[in-house]
Amino acid sequence: MTPTRGGRRRPLLIALGALVLALLVALGVTQVRADRAAAARADEARAVAAAQVAADVARERAVRESGVVHAARQGQAQARELAATVASVAPRDAAAQAVLDASAGRVADESVRSALQSALDALRAQVAAAPQGAATSASILAAADAVDAASATVAAAQSAWEAAAAKAPARAAPTARPAAPAAPAEEPAPAAGGRPVDAAGNVLWVTSVPTADGDGSNGNLPMSAMCRIPWGTDQLGYAQYLRCDAAEALTDLEAAFRAAFGESIAMDLTYRSYADQVAMKQALGPLAAKPGTSSHGLGIALDVQEWPDVYGFGTRRYEWLVANGPTYGWYAPARVRAGATYPEYWHFEYGPGRTS
Repeated sequence: MTPTRGGRRRPLLIALGALVLALLVALGVTQVRADRAAAARADEARAVAAAQVAADVARERAVRESGVVHAARQGQAQARELAATVASVAPRDAAAQAVLDASAGRVADESVRSALQSALDALRAQVAAAPQGAATSASILAAADAVDAASATVAAAQSAWEAAAAKAPARAAPTARPAAPAAPAEEPAPAAGGRPVDAAGNVLWVTSVPTADGDGSNGNLPMSAMCRIPWGTDQLGYAQYLRCDAAEALTDLEAAFRAAFGESIAMDLTYRSYADQVAMKQALGPLAAKPGTSSHGLGIALDVQEWPDVYGFGTRRYEWLVANGPTYGWYAPARVRAGATYPEYWHFEYGPGRTS
């Protein structure tokens, strides 16, 4: 029997189907392999990325740790430097303090000592702040330099004061107070340009004699405004002059003093002319008042004799004058009392109503 056309096609279709199936299977296998390869590559990329991240993290940690170590080392170095600086300024502090202590009462302008004290306080504040990191070596050294400069200024001022004091005529304090003259004596003949001198040629400062033509300014008081003290002179026999109201009050004070001690007040100096104040300023420097500013030039100041055992601070006569003088208008100014920059136990001034 001859096969039909349909019978001949079936094997062909089966073969084609098998071929298609084989192709599909092959394509599926290829796709699976491709997917697996892609997944492997993705895994590898992720692994590489993770390794890179880990490396970056490790590198960053190393940098941070290195910075911490460097900062710690730098901090230690700065601490050592600061400690060395603090140690180096200690002798400068001590030297300046010694200058400050030695200059007490031995400078003309107390403000220079105040400036040194302020500089020392600033340096010590810097040193105290160093452990807390609130001060640096530079700031401490700058403060120490300021102390050195202020100390040099005080030392120079003290030298000037001592040089001026060395030029001052020496006053010998007698062991016993001489009796006051019963009546004023005539002025001794002047010497050395109108002023008396001692055996060594030192000028002896005495009360000035008012002139008839004085204009009334400090140190130029006319004789008409002045009165001669009626009951005493200085130790050289020079007459004493004060403004008349001051002289009258002093005479009353003298009577009370004599009643208490059986003797007169031992006067040294009262009125001083402008010319004599100029000469005294030239001779004594900072120890003397600026011409035109002295209370002696106004005829209202009295210096008792510079006898520390008789009129010095704490003696009976000094304490009596301080306590009783204001009753008669005479007082010891605070600027010359014990403890002042320039203490003068011998100096009293006339000022009714004042006590210091």
